[in-house]
Parts: sequence; C-alpha cells; structure tokens
Amino acid sequence: MTDEQPRPLPEVPSAEPRPAAPPAAFAPADPQPDEEPLRRPRREPRQPADGLAIAALVVAIAGLSLLAVVLGHLALGRIRARGTGGRRLAVAALALGYAGLVLFLAWWAVYFAVLAPIVTLPG
Repeated sequence: MTDEQPRPLPEVPSAEPRPAAPPAAFAPADPQPDEEPLRRPRREPRQPADGLAIAALVVAIAGLSLLAVVLGHLALGRIRARGTGGRRLAVAALALGYAGLVLFLAWWAVYFAVLAPIVTLPG
C-alpha cells in the first residue's frame, strides 16, 4: 500500500459561467423595523341566518316541497326587510322545493299518460 494521496481532478470549464450570487429576487429581504409582518385580513362577522330560511331548508330536505317554497319566499321577504343573513339558505330551499314540485308533477303526468291506461282493467 502506498501513502499517496489522490490527485484532485482538474477543473473543466463549463459552457455557461456560474453566477457569483443568487439574483436579487431570490435574496431574503430584510424586514424594515416599522413594517408589520403580513397577516390574513379579518373577515367581517356575518349576521345570523334567519329562522325561516333555516326552517325552509330543513323542510325542503325533508321532501315537503310546497311548504319549502312558501317558507322560502317568506324568508326572502323577511331577509330583505330586516337585512338579516340566510339568503343563500332560502334560495337553496326554493331551488329544492321547486325541483321537488317539478318531479312530483312529472311523476303524475307520466302516471296518468302511460301507466294508468295500462293498469286500468277493461270493463
């Protein structure tokens, strides 16, 4: 075994010169003493939802479409008059209520047009 130290590899010139320092855009910025750290803006507290809007949505989810439509319209009127929250709940209740009414009417239209003549016994 020899006590020779390995020779360092010679430097190979690269095609592109290396930058001496990172660009200024990536350099960490020193915080100024008079600046506050960045914080998320606080949201304004929302007004509580109107009770009729909540009731309309619950009734719409339960499947009582006509009652949901009535309560939804009453809730929208009360929200507009008082300026309370819950408009989205009332609109969702109206959408579910009207969709339920359309499905209800479509079911009975199909029943009387197609199924009732087939099921009805002659005679």
